[in-house]
Amino acid sequence: MRNANLIILNKSYINDEAIENTIRYIFRLDNPHKFYYGTYPPSLENAIALFHQVREVFPQNTCDQQIQHLVISFGGVKDVRLINEFSNQIASLFSQFYPVCFALHDDEKHLHTHFIVSTTSYIPNTMPLTNKVLNHTFLPLMEQAAAVYQFSLRKVTKNV
Repeated sequence: MRNANLIILNKSYINDEAIENTIRYIFRLDNPHKFYYGTYPPSLENAIALFHQVREVFPQNTCDQQIQHLVISFGGVKDVRLINEFSNQIASLFSQFYPVCFALHDDEKHLHTHFIVSTTSYIPNTMPLTNKVLNHTFLPLMEQAAAVYQFSLRKVTKNV
């Protein structure tokens, strides 16, 4: 098994610029490993617009926190294709319910993927993606997906 750390960035993300700032942050690097779900044509601006639009159209599905920012760090794994396939699988779990985008970063010692997931679902009357929903519903699914790709996924909460 390969080790991977799932880092949940524990931040409120309630300010007016939370969506735009975090999506722009994860797409700041000049590399081709940027992925958008639910936008056509796929672009940074369309992803930002989608996250805002879903909050406006489905106010009953919202909470104060606008996004979840997750990072999966791959210690010692250098296979970009494998990491992107696994990351795509993780994003697919969320994309059935919530807007999501992700980007692979190669700017530090370990390759790592940033995920920005809207806390607002585009499915009517779906609970917001709170920490409780993330931990109880999605974390077990993420661990199962990790096992398929032979990753041992360890959850780490990081206060920022």
